[in-house]
Amino acid sequence: MRTLYIVIIRIFNRIKNVYRKRHSTFIWKISDTAEWVYISYLTDIFYYPNDNRLLSSHQNRREALIIAKVFNQLGFNIYIQDHASKKEIPKIKFSIIFGLEPNFCNACIANPQSIKIYYATGAYYEHQNKQIQKMTDYVNVTYDAHIPYQRLVTPHKSIELADYILQIGSSYTILTYPPICQSKIELIHQSSQSKDCYLKKKYACDNEYFCMASGGNILKGISLLIEYFYNHPERTINIVGPIDKLFYRSMKRKISPNIKLWGFMDINSDELTAIIDRCNFLIYPSGSEGGCPGAVINSMKKGLIPIVTPWAAFDGIEEYGFLMDTWSIDAISMGVAWSLTLDPVKIEEMSCKCQLYIEYNYGIRQFENEFFQYIRKIISVR
Repeated sequence: MRTLYIVIIRIFNRIKNVYRKRHSTFIWKISDTAEWVYISYLTDIFYYPNDNRLLSSHQNRREALIIAKVFNQLGFNIYIQDHASKKEIPKIKFSIIFGLEPNFCNACIANPQSIKIYYATGAYYEHQNKQIQKMTDYVNVTYDAHIPYQRLVTPHKSIELADYILQIGSSYTILTYPPICQSKIELIHQSSQSKDCYLKKKYACDNEYFCMASGGNILKGISLLIEYFYNHPERTINIVGPIDKLFYRSMKRKISPNIKLWGFMDINSDELTAIIDRCNFLIYPSGSEGGCPGAVINSMKKGLIPIVTPWAAFDGIEEYGFLMDTWSIDAISMGVAWSLTLDPVKIEEMSCKCQLYIEYNYGIRQFENEFFQYIRKIISVR
């Protein structure tokens, strides 16, 4: 069975690599005389801009379209390349280099005269790698597991090469960076991919808890959730998102009936809505994020009250939920204890407050406006 699984994974990776090569670049030219911008980010969405399934997979797809649109509106031709593509950087004189490593670094080196804007969608890589190693070691020692380090970021010089850093995140995210680079950083609100318009959420009598996380179960603190709820069978946690097979095998003896693993679910599906209708609180004990992640934003937009770590928070989140001081069992316990002090009226009031905050601060139009103002300010002083 394991051999078959490995074969399937290899076939999937080959198909993915062929797909990425075929869609590794995209050119959006407005005139022969316009200056060029190089963007190292996502390219697939430019070939399928109306694919709702792709657009719903992550908010960064819509944001990628907006980034390109803004540069066009400001009078630039754009050459977009998948950030991980092995294709050579084109021999074009670029006025601006924008995006993610590793191709951000490659393009900066090839175009030293350009304005270089690093688009930081995560915490500083040294912080993330340290957190991954710390929690993986904890799981391996505690559960006699042999899980390798996953989602480690290859060291790179993006922040040193950059003239500017545009960071999705909060002041907590900025603090993960070396002090010498923090003055380069400006923040931007990301968007949500949930389609919901404001619809007040009712108090859930079941009072279950919710967590939605993408890949990297250890970094997202899923082992901590499993451990806490295993020891509290009177409470239920719903965990939505892919679960790594090796992680599951290591933790399965702790996965009791009150711990419900749902796998990947579409953020806009009726099935996910039915789960959220039984919950009042989101618990997200992540060890590293680029600020408040889509999982928290989308959950709050649907009316869940956040219980999160600093790395998964926006500034002032204490007005809307509970800020854990770190990612630990004790911190989760304190967050749950806090949630149990709230009566149904207070929960509905806070739920409504969460929904309105996200509605006004994390929409795609808000992202577009902030990005436009940021880029226009930079090009006005060159």
